[in-house]
Amino acid sequence: SPTPRNSAVRPGTPAPAGSPPPRVTPEPARDEQIGKTCSTCGTGISRGELVVTCPLCSLPYHHDCWKEIGGCGTYGCKAAPAVTKTEPVAEDTFTPGWTAEKKCPACQSSILANAVICKYCKAVFPTERPMTAAEWATREYDGTDLVRMRNLVIAQFVASALGCLFIFSLPANLIAMFTESWLFDVKRLPPPLRILFYAGVGVSALWGALALFFGIYSVLF
Repeated sequence: SPTPRNSAVRPGTPAPAGSPPPRVTPEPARDEQIGKTCSTCGTGISRGELVVTCPLCSLPYHHDCWKEIGGCGTYGCKAAPAVTKTEPVAEDTFTPGWTAEKKCPACQSSILANAVICKYCKAVFPTERPMTAAEWATREYDGTDLVRMRNLVIAQFVASALGCLFIFSLPANLIAMFTESWLFDVKRLPPPLRILFYAGVGVSALWGALALFFGIYSVLF
């Protein structure tokens, strides 16, 4: 007869050493699982995703995460795959799985190699591949940050296009170009927004040149 779901190992019963991982059945995330964090990848569980529940520690996992590491991703759980030690990896080396670690590029803490959220500083990475500190500092804006930067760049361009505001927009644009201490970091803007920013710089510089020309002309003539 077919084995009932999660009946291979009873909760609280240690799995024998070297045995295969407990049998689990993927199912759509239930209401009580939505929003909980998968211990393998560090991201939240969303509605409609396939999840499995560890029969020993009762923690939910993405089905793909459970399959990738071959069992539970919680340290100390008897349903976790048998390992001898954790293997640190270099910043720019990708070694996926439960046995490897990487450094968070934001806070430099050691986290699981396939995590996309740091459990210490809560930084969100665009990929599970390890990033260097330099790559993290120059990553493109995304999510809510991207929406905010888009609005700022559009406002900057509009202000630059208004000739009466060049005395304010031109210095602000130059500060944004040559420093990282402005409302946004130009290097992190996606290409379309970067083009719009430099267009605004050019327009404000043109207004400044015209103002200087007519100022000198009025003094001389």
